[in-house]
Amino acid sequence: MAVGIVAVSHSRPLADAAVELALQMVHGDPPPIRVAAGTIDGGLGTDATAVMAAIGEVDQGDGVVVFVDIGSALMSAELGIELYGQPDSDVRILPAPFVEGLVAGVIRAVGGATIDEVAGEANNALLPKLGAVGEQPPAATQQVSAQDGEASAEAVLVNETGLHARPAALFVAEARKFDADVQVSNGVIGPVSSTSSIGLATLNARKGDTLHLIGTGPEARQAVDALAAFIVGGFGE
Repeated sequence: MAVGIVAVSHSRPLADAAVELALQMVHGDPPPIRVAAGTIDGGLGTDATAVMAAIGEVDQGDGVVVFVDIGSALMSAELGIELYGQPDSDVRILPAPFVEGLVAGVIRAVGGATIDEVAGEANNALLPKLGAVGEQPPAATQQVSAQDGEASAEAVLVNETGLHARPAALFVAEARKFDADVQVSNGVIGPVSSTSSIGLATLNARKGDTLHLIGTGPEARQAVDALAAFIVGGFGE
């Protein structure tokens, strides 16, 4: 099972494009995802009954997160949840940005993440952009020293575009293969979790930067070695 995802928008083409973008980042089986957007005659608007139906289609027991765009999309989502009428189901409307949040949430939902993990990743989706334009620094994270980890490694970014969205998603998928917690730093920035695409984006890692990996857990050594090799190999790009 997996966390279900519903995209509620006034525009069907907009929602379809956002979902398509998110799914382009998925490596592995995508989470259940549905669109509830536009009016029945193809116009702009939202429909609570469509939201209700979409929730029912993606609710597999692990919860459902709902992304909304503007205005009445929120009201339609709230009414759709009410119409769904399943008090034992954890259905949450997220305050995340529609496009960035949807991409982050879909990436995090792959591989069996909890609804709290998916919601947290989606709700932090603007951090990389905010940090890049100087509006606020990336969220502070606990510093981890080499002594705290069971294994460590360093790797230099070689791909021209650095750690942008697609290689970050590939890196997350690779990190999830191991029974280990790997933290990634770029100089004084970080550490962030290797399974957080948003966290990785806040590193602002570019070609020539050296990423430092610290791993803990049963497969820490294998994980940091594999991830370091993945980095110096250009993420397969």
